[in-house]
Amino acid sequence: MMGKKYSDKKFKKIIQKHIDATDFVKIYLEDDSMISGFLVKFSDEFVMIEETNEFTLAGTKIVPFDRVISIRNNIYDKASKAIYQAENLIRLNQKIIDKTNLDNAESLFKSIKKQDYHCIIESQKNKKDLFSIGEIIEVNAKYVVINNYDPAGRINKKPDKISFKNIDIINFNDNYSKVFRKYLK
Repeated sequence: MMGKKYSDKKFKKIIQKHIDATDFVKIYLEDDSMISGFLVKFSDEFVMIEETNEFTLAGTKIVPFDRVISIRNNIYDKASKAIYQAENLIRLNQKIIDKTNLDNAESLFKSIKKQDYHCIIESQKNKKDLFSIGEIIEVNAKYVVINNYDPAGRINKKPDKISFKNIDIINFNDNYSKVFRKYLK
């Protein structure tokens, strides 16, 4: 596993530079996964990215700051940004960016709930993969409770209680959760 190349202070300057320039980037995470898109906001705790997929904005992803190991912005990423600009596809929702609080996990989930978004949480719990999607029904200082539903739209009888320390990725404002929530049983 590769660690960060820079101190947190230098890394935050790099992130801010990419936000200011609305750069298209690839963010590499500690588990060798990556996210492509536009960095929009960060704090000491989290990094917020407008994820892209096939020249569309695909939703908002938030990852713990400590999980980000590097950010790529090379010639290929610059070409992608040029296409996004030429096609007028960079339409970042400033209202969502402003209303999403990245101070800590509790304020983050409360701000997503207040905006009335369902969210998707991916986490590694005891080396098991957890994928939870649904409405945020409770938030406190240690965990979030999600009214999880399955791919058939059935809401689980028992909601998922997810400890903040186990969360790898938070996703909201994505097409899947925005559309699917209308068809829950």
